[in-house]
Amino acid sequence: MKRRKGLSLMMGLLLVASLLLAGCGPQEEGDAQSGGSEEKPEKLVVWANNDPVQLKNTRKVAQEYEKKTGIKVEVVPVDLLKQQEKLGLDGPAGKGADLVTWPHDQLGEAVIKGLVRPLELESDVTGQFSESAVQALTYDGELYGLPYVTESIALIYNKKLMPEVPESFEELIDFAKKNTEPAEKKYGLLFEGANFYYSYFLMDAMGGYIFKEDGGKVNTEDIGLNNEGSKKAMETLQGWYQEKLLPIKVTADTVNGLFKEGKAAAVINGPWAVKDYEQAGVDFAVAPLPHIDGKTPRTFIGVKGWYVSAYSKHPAWATDLLKFFTSKESLLLRFQETGEIPPRKDLLEDSVIKDDPVVSGFAKQASNGIPMPNVPEMGQVWEPIGNAITFVAQGKQSPEKALNDAVSMIKEKIQAQKQ
Repeated sequence: MKRRKGLSLMMGLLLVASLLLAGCGPQEEGDAQSGGSEEKPEKLVVWANNDPVQLKNTRKVAQEYEKKTGIKVEVVPVDLLKQQEKLGLDGPAGKGADLVTWPHDQLGEAVIKGLVRPLELESDVTGQFSESAVQALTYDGELYGLPYVTESIALIYNKKLMPEVPESFEELIDFAKKNTEPAEKKYGLLFEGANFYYSYFLMDAMGGYIFKEDGGKVNTEDIGLNNEGSKKAMETLQGWYQEKLLPIKVTADTVNGLFKEGKAAAVINGPWAVKDYEQAGVDFAVAPLPHIDGKTPRTFIGVKGWYVSAYSKHPAWATDLLKFFTSKESLLLRFQETGEIPPRKDLLEDSVIKDDPVVSGFAKQASNGIPMPNVPEMGQVWEPIGNAITFVAQGKQSPEKALNDAVSMIKEKIQAQKQ
């Protein structure tokens, strides 16, 4: 998502000053965080995503931490999706980082491999973030990171074609029926219905689930993708396809193209599409998804977190740096410079974010979101359930058979994974 508001020189100076005052390291607490045994290091190493804009921001915040503590922070660019593999190789050899980062759905695998260490943080720290973001970085009941970015899909609508967002999803579908002409490639509502990432909100709203959660732990043996709620959701989705409200083979390019051409009044999409829509000159706004059966739809959210490497020789100081990176001042600066939405409660209420209609729309939906399961077994879900939804959309299988077959396949794949 593009940077939406530029920092004035004055704001930049104020933020830098605030960063210098933010946090308080172990040395200021008599080494309390390390039990009095961890000495102040000369250097900490951070692996940051190699996106140029994000990397520049991480280095700027790292410099402020250096000024505050006198500890050199070396920021090394490493692809977000390759850090876990690299840490598995470099960590044992003593060449790894103190802080690493990757999306939350990779956390379970990292914990099982012993790559990251659990954090012991007080509730006054974790309570600063949205509950769903903290949940995303919790595995088997233990917290392993702090979040700095959260993403979710939401309703993006053309204000000329849809002046107001319907209060309920039922009303949204009625709007779609009145404004859809498939022969003219004109749609009232458009999204990748056959993509599980985009359609899960419907299952969740009607009582479906992926894995049952109990006390913060995930029971991967209890799969709810073929329960009555999930079947009802697929029957509903199947009806939208039968009524031709959604094209069977819709892709991301189709969604974006028709919205930019003014042939789709509303789409369900993520912040990654915003820059493209703005450049196309579409007068649009963003809002949370309307209620379904009186319930607030919970979309999947993706969370990026900072983690302390299990191989770090300075875990207390690495934790202090992690807290500095996720402070209000640091994440406000990151938002200003990268456009990434922070999951801090105080920032979501800040006028910089709250008064931005595009950002606040995504932020509101994300606050109602549900993290994608971060257990390794989740990797066995995507293909079978994706195929099931496609078969239903194409009319090749009934929702019941498609979902039953998908769950059977998921269980077989999970069993094979454990062997």
